[in-house]
Amino acid sequence: MRIVIFASGSGSTFSYFAQHQKGYSIVALFCNVKTAGVVLKAKALDIPVVYVDKDRQWKKELDRLAPDYILLAGYLNIVPEDVVEAYSGRILNIHPSLLPKYGGKFFYGERVHRAVLEAGENETGSTVHLVDKGIDTGRILGQVRVPVYKDDTVETLSTRVQAAEKPLYLKEFLRYGGIKCEH
Repeated sequence: MRIVIFASGSGSTFSYFAQHQKGYSIVALFCNVKTAGVVLKAKALDIPVVYVDKDRQWKKELDRLAPDYILLAGYLNIVPEDVVEAYSGRILNIHPSLLPKYGGKFFYGERVHRAVLEAGENETGSTVHLVDKGIDTGRILGQVRVPVYKDDTVETLSTRVQAAEKPLYLKEFLRYGGIKCEH
């Protein structure tokens, strides 16, 4: 099974998927930030990098690669509607909250964790969902719950959620893709 990963940041989720390639292979990284850490990680693994720009010429490269699935891993752009339509039911995302809470246009990265702490929540987590034309509105495939402690900071909460979300994302992708592997 061929997958493409879209990412914008350090690449910790990209690395997690790269370390667990059984039943699938990462055929490319699509990135919208040329200086992102994930770019160096992909190049170190000889995984091609495609830069996502506003003129969308990269879609031709995506179609040429013909991935079975696209995984969003800390990708901070909205996926264009034509891509969502072309790969309907085959684009997955990981979101750092228990959707539908703290989802949508302005909720990403540290903003989510800050909002959780400011609201006084006693738990948060992460959600794997299909990407549709909305923002964080696609069908939920799985969630993992993470407790919120009284002395949590944005950083401590973020660290715990990220540690829990990577195994969840891999498990739900493998299940949804019909790949039988133990991870």
